[in-house]
Amino acid sequence: MLELEARVSIRQRPEWAMVQRELLDVMASAVDRFVDDYVGEGGEPLWPPEDHVGADGFDDLLEGFYNWPLVYAMGGDDRFLEHARSVYEGALERGRETETPFGHPMVVDDFEHCRDWFHLGEANQFTYNLGLAAPEDDVVVERAERFAGLYLADSDANNYDGEKRLVRGPMNGGAGPEYADFSAYDHHSYGADYRWARHGLPWRDLEFERATDLLDPENESRLFAVLNERCSTGDIPLNLNATSLLTNAYLHTGDDRYREWVLEYLEAWRERTAENDGVIPDNVGRSGEIGEPAGEWYGGYYGWSWGGWHYVGIGPTVAAENAVLLTGDREHLAFPRSQLDVLIDNAVTVSEDSVHETLYIPHKYGDPGDYHYDATGVLTEDDGEVLWSDGWYEFKPHSDDPYAVHLWCVSMDEDDRERVRRLRDWGKRDWTFVDPRPADKHGAGHEYAWLAYLEGEFPDYPTRVLEGSLERVRSRQAEMCAEGGQPAELDEDYLRDRNPVFHRGLLQTTMGSPQPVYYGGLVMAQVRHFDPERRRPGLPEGVGALVSRVDADGIDLTLVNGGGRNREVIVQAGAYGEHEFATVEYDGERRTAGTNALSISLPAGSRLSLSAALERYVNDPTYDLPWS
Repeated sequence: MLELEARVSIRQRPEWAMVQRELLDVMASAVDRFVDDYVGEGGEPLWPPEDHVGADGFDDLLEGFYNWPLVYAMGGDDRFLEHARSVYEGALERGRETETPFGHPMVVDDFEHCRDWFHLGEANQFTYNLGLAAPEDDVVVERAERFAGLYLADSDANNYDGEKRLVRGPMNGGAGPEYADFSAYDHHSYGADYRWARHGLPWRDLEFERATDLLDPENESRLFAVLNERCSTGDIPLNLNATSLLTNAYLHTGDDRYREWVLEYLEAWRERTAENDGVIPDNVGRSGEIGEPAGEWYGGYYGWSWGGWHYVGIGPTVAAENAVLLTGDREHLAFPRSQLDVLIDNAVTVSEDSVHETLYIPHKYGDPGDYHYDATGVLTEDDGEVLWSDGWYEFKPHSDDPYAVHLWCVSMDEDDRERVRRLRDWGKRDWTFVDPRPADKHGAGHEYAWLAYLEGEFPDYPTRVLEGSLERVRSRQAEMCAEGGQPAELDEDYLRDRNPVFHRGLLQTTMGSPQPVYYGGLVMAQVRHFDPERRRPGLPEGVGALVSRVDADGIDLTLVNGGGRNREVIVQAGAYGEHEFATVEYDGERRTAGTNALSISLPAGSRLSLSAALERYVNDPTYDLPWS
């Protein structure tokens, strides 16, 4: 480890450093109150009720505290991890006791019984964050391997066909892929009023004239029959999210079985895409034939005609990130990049003013017909019908999806950065604005303000985003005080809707990382910090960190010790040690590093700013702590 020592004294901490530490402290207190008010004895959540029978909702429980281990891993109080473990064990117990219509419980083998990887991806963010927080916990490691094992070819769950290289159902999990009876799942998620009347039918060959016909209960029953016929078996791109589960097991163990699975499955989807003229098909039968379940290469579950690019783009992006992490080969990014380019090639340019134009990319593909659904923000024909062109429709800006940002953050390629610029929504989003209101669960949007900061457009961003997070925490605290304890009405979202922990600004400032793809991506970061005195992940008490430059050459990092004690910090290149510090410049001195970790002494009231050249993705990634 290269050893450095801060030599610059400070009279007062920078504002960003003060807000960063205040945010961590206030969130720790808020989590204490949250657990007291909203969790029962033994850590068990208050939902589902004892007599509940249902097939979904477990992911929503875990979303209520999924980021607590991540905040601990960045330097949060021990209480974040203690509470997270307690509530997670309580949630598992609740899930084991809750019956489904299929004769097995909601949680099987500690894993959700049978759900799609949109929801499994959301739930397993907790799993991955716990890997960052507690990699030496034997229970954490055992579960990571057990969960990954559900998708190996020899698993009794039978989720994966190793010969065909496909996941055998759009819904899968602890109980396997055989329980995708859509009528058994929550109609709020799959019923006509929620999805089809708002977003349009995915198929044009049904007897219904328009999506709103499905509001008739008899017609809705017909919808579920069609869903079971066309969407209950075979593979879909969303299943590529399972690569994170296997990558997580690799980070714990280094077992090549998990890396080989990720590469094998990703390559299968690349081959299917090539066979389909360069556009990823959204459904593949158990035989391996493209379009077997839905009748065409489009029209599958969460596919091009269902929710479009918002859902289709998740799997290729997440899987390519994981493959780069595991191999160091950024060629894997050609896969999601090619899909984004297909949309850009078919885009329509809209003039927002005399200077700026926004690309409206198509988000869906389907047969021509009368779609008649809410088209707010979507280009329409003169008669108000949604614009349809050569199969592509629902033309709108790309700004709510982070896939282009993630592509650049992994590749560090200027062409990918230019893609982000080309996709800028000039009619909607101000890139130099932080919204202080409580963010939605996806947290979309602040990636663009962060990029503006990195390009020098928004110098106040670190302070503003941390202040915005602090304001959100205080807002949640006020809501908890006003509610005064257990909510009058409980549903599966009650924890998520009240979670007082906000991590995104901390990720960007301390680690140089965007928010992971919410539906199951891993943290992809420039650096990570450890406290060698307490032998734990995260910044030491009183220490703040700011990554102020991220580019192809490397990073700039400032560490500030505003406390009254001398501190030691280990700075690791990459979230998993996958990067390497080539050279480090600080205080006018340039030193050759050749290591993936720096040991930095920070006397009380000191600051150290460094510029580091990084060699990215050159080391085998691992959750191992630097001293292990």
